[in-house]
Amino acid sequence: MEDKHRASFLTGFIFVILGLLAKSVYRNYINSHGIDDFGLAGSLPGFLYVIGFSQLLMIRPVRYPALIILVVTAGSIIYEFKQSYGSGILDTNDIIASVAGGAVSAVILYLIVKWFPGQEK
Repeated sequence: MEDKHRASFLTGFIFVILGLLAKSVYRNYINSHGIDDFGLAGSLPGFLYVIGFSQLLMIRPVRYPALIILVVTAGSIIYEFKQSYGSGILDTNDIIASVAGGAVSAVILYLIVKWFPGQEK
């Protein structure tokens, strides 16, 4: 595995684990203690998952890595709309978190490409 792909895997793995912890530990702690974290507990997992899954999908050579990020971000936004049909409430904070996660993932992609020149992503 090339260094770029190894970096994408490690980055993606870390962000998915952080997303799981944010959803299962942080969110439960905030909700059970009635702490107002300005909606972070609800949106943080989606933000982290978009970064993690978009990076994990780039562990193999990809012709258009930015498209991977776009598709993962769009999938997360579509999921939010799908959830709103059941609850009747569209959480705009989750949509913003998904877009922000896509933007951060694009920055990570840029940095990985910059740090490992000469290797195709």
